[in-house]
Amino acid sequence: MNYDHDVINEDEKYKIVAENTSDIIVLVDNEAIVRYVSPSFQQTLGYTIKEYEGMDAFDIIPPEDRDRVRSSHFQAIQTKTPVVLEYRLIHSQGSIIHVEARVKPVLDRDGNVKYVVAVVRDITERKKTEQLLENILESVNAAVWSTEKDFSYYTFCSESIEKISGIPRREIMFKPIRLHDHIHPDDNEMLMGEVKNSLDRGIPVNKVIRFIHVEGETRWGRLIVHPYMDNTGTIERFDGIILDITELKRSELALEESEQRYKSLFENNLDGVFSIDLNGYFVNANQAFEKITGIKIDQLPDRCFIGLIYDEDHMSVYHILSEVMKKQEPRDVECRIIRSGYGEKIVNITFVPIFLSGELNGVHGIVKDITERKREEMELIQSEERYKSLQQSINRFSNDLANVMKVTELENRLIEEVKKVLPVNSVSIEELPRGHESVLRNMNEIWIKIAEKEQPVYLRIEINQSLLKIEEEWLETAVHYVTILYDNLQLIEDLMKRLEDMVTNNQTPKWMLKLLFKLSEKERALLSSDLHDSVLQDLIIWYRKLESLRSSTSFSEETHGKLIQIEEGLLDAIHQIRITCNELRPPFLLKMGLVESLKSLFSYARMFSNYEIEFSSMNLENPLHEDQILGIYRIVQELLNNASKHSKASKVTMKLTGYEEHIHFSYSDNGVGMDLSVFEGSFKHMGIAGIKNRVLSLEGEVEIKSAPQEGFHVNIIVPTTTPQKGDHYGNIIG
Repeated sequence: MNYDHDVINEDEKYKIVAENTSDIIVLVDNEAIVRYVSPSFQQTLGYTIKEYEGMDAFDIIPPEDRDRVRSSHFQAIQTKTPVVLEYRLIHSQGSIIHVEARVKPVLDRDGNVKYVVAVVRDITERKKTEQLLENILESVNAAVWSTEKDFSYYTFCSESIEKISGIPRREIMFKPIRLHDHIHPDDNEMLMGEVKNSLDRGIPVNKVIRFIHVEGETRWGRLIVHPYMDNTGTIERFDGIILDITELKRSELALEESEQRYKSLFENNLDGVFSIDLNGYFVNANQAFEKITGIKIDQLPDRCFIGLIYDEDHMSVYHILSEVMKKQEPRDVECRIIRSGYGEKIVNITFVPIFLSGELNGVHGIVKDITERKREEMELIQSEERYKSLQQSINRFSNDLANVMKVTELENRLIEEVKKVLPVNSVSIEELPRGHESVLRNMNEIWIKIAEKEQPVYLRIEINQSLLKIEEEWLETAVHYVTILYDNLQLIEDLMKRLEDMVTNNQTPKWMLKLLFKLSEKERALLSSDLHDSVLQDLIIWYRKLESLRSSTSFSEETHGKLIQIEEGLLDAIHQIRITCNELRPPFLLKMGLVESLKSLFSYARMFSNYEIEFSSMNLENPLHEDQILGIYRIVQELLNNASKHSKASKVTMKLTGYEEHIHFSYSDNGVGMDLSVFEGSFKHMGIAGIKNRVLSLEGEVEIKSAPQEGFHVNIIVPTTTPQKGDHYGNIIG
């Protein structure tokens, strides 16, 4: 009886604990069906115990957390080991509750899992606090963490660790060593050595480390770690914070680089550079300034800048210096300085304001010694001999260019002459990449385009002041001579190199044929343009004047008749010039395409020929480039010319056919034909050699057949793409 009483007391005790604890105790079976839930469940989540018991335990878990929690539940059953996890629950009113659950399987006598007990604690307020901390850390770009004494796992680590280190928090919570994978090797060595030794002795650490998790980029963090010790001095844990100081470090490095660059420019500048305070007293200067002025640098402190200037120039220099300080903008001035024992020196000084924290702090001066140049300018103004010397120079230069055979010689000769004749600081030939034309607006430089290579080629002249008008005219004339020669010399050098390569490789220079035909077409186009724009327009004007005169003035019948004859003659001349222009440069050839242009040519030829023209085209799918269209068009023109002059044919047949990556053109007439071997000289006169060369320049092949009384026949194959070595078209021609 006493035993039963003890048992009842024991059960009562468990009941009191279960019903009065603030944590929720849930008992579920293997199917995750709730078999028991403590009373605190209703207080925390708003559901009644009757509502929840018998439900699937996961029904009140949000869908985005459900699979993860179910997986942990299954893991506890499979491994028969407890698990701890955090997730969310849906309150009966729809709000979200954050909880931490400790899940433990309950085994039966056979060692199988019969139930699972979960002790669930409401951690919503803690989560809010953690989120507030995360927000604070995010705003200051910092991460807070705490580890046990052996650094085997984090007891706390803020989510902001990922932004700083590049590693997600969940990856390093139980493997803090992973953080070292993203730290610079040198800093890792320091952490594992010096820093570890200090922490082991309970000494706080404050170090800057580098993160390398972003490829090609270094980020900096300040690591602050404090050991936490109990009352016996034993380390229990380590608390730390990592501050992202990347922008600060970059600013420091940029400032350091800027200071070094400024120091280098200041000390190594070929021009004299100095600084003065707002009262006009020297602060410092470089070696070039000492050389220009003759004043030792150690003698400059407490010396006034104006005392260096000639008395007559005091007012102008003082005025410019005052403007620089007032308007806070750079200004230039030319003046004379006193150089003890060496007389005066004429210098150009550029004053530049110095700012510190947005306030004017002093003035920089850049001194250029222009004594010699100014003397030359004054001598030029005073003497007419300067003009004569420039004229002689340009004559000599133009004569010398006749003997220049290379581009480099031409460039060197131009640089030499400019240096010799003009008052310049430096002269060079520069290839300026397109898109960098902004440098052409430099006030201290003259850039003149002289040629085109892969990039535009410029003559760059550095000056201190504008050239005189006669100097500008001399320079313009010299550059004009060079520009005329430049392209030709460049082309000749390129041709010579390619010819040498052809001779070395024993190849037929087909490109030469292409070049000659291009030059020929260019001349045809120029001639056509000249005829159309000058002669033809003049004839039309005179025709209209004559027509107007005849219509508005009374003449005798004989004079009137002669004027009409003159008008008709002018119309014939205008018509003939138009025909000539069309033949020299067929209008709309490239726009209309080869087939339509040929049809137009045949329509015109039929008006003047005594033979029938039959033309067909098919399968012309591959596009032709300009050289191919123009080349085939010229070949057809030559064949029609031969047919009109020599063949005595009554019918001419032409076909244009596309064949894979080639185009096949055939010509055939029923004329008198000829013996090819006997009349070889005549073929050249007839233009047959020109046809062969045209085809060769197009990388094609031509076959000509003819015999007395058997007509004249031509087959031409031209690739629509560049043929590879070894390609042959004989099978098509046959």
